[in-house]
Amino acid sequence: AAIARHAQQGGAVLGICGGLQMLGEALIDTHGIDGNAPGLGLLPLVTQFASDKTVTKTRACFGQVKGVWAGLSGVEVTGYEIHHGQTVPHPAMVAAGHVAHEVLPGLAWQNTSGHVLGLYVHGLFECPEVLHALFGQQAPTLDVVFDGLADFLSQHMSADVLQALIEKPQ
Repeated sequence: AAIARHAQQGGAVLGICGGLQMLGEALIDTHGIDGNAPGLGLLPLVTQFASDKTVTKTRACFGQVKGVWAGLSGVEVTGYEIHHGQTVPHPAMVAAGHVAHEVLPGLAWQNTSGHVLGLYVHGLFECPEVLHALFGQQAPTLDVVFDGLADFLSQHMSADVLQALIEKPQ
């Protein structure tokens, strides 16, 4: 309810994988995998669960993205998909004139105003290009963050402390 309220007030919402599925109108599970459920209704999409799970590496380029996510326009993203559902525009919603703008073919959609974005690409924030597009060139990549953390730990903790924690009986 809080997410729906936030979006209805124009707040930015990003849903990845199951988050994308929940942003739609409905989740339909004829195979008894995860169960049927209504969505939040923030994107005019419907997800039909399949018996086979999609598990694949993904590389794609964002098309024209609007609103708060516009910085992603033209950005190439790499990551992976791991989901049972197949998400498509909801036929009844499309017939009524409600359109989800597909910004990554078969992988990402956003609402008309541009503040709600849902996609199937895990690892989005591991792409330096995505971080820089959304947060500016000064945004540190995960590699930089983890290297800094490792440097901090090596400066402030001796290696034998970590080994002692590993070997400590439960």
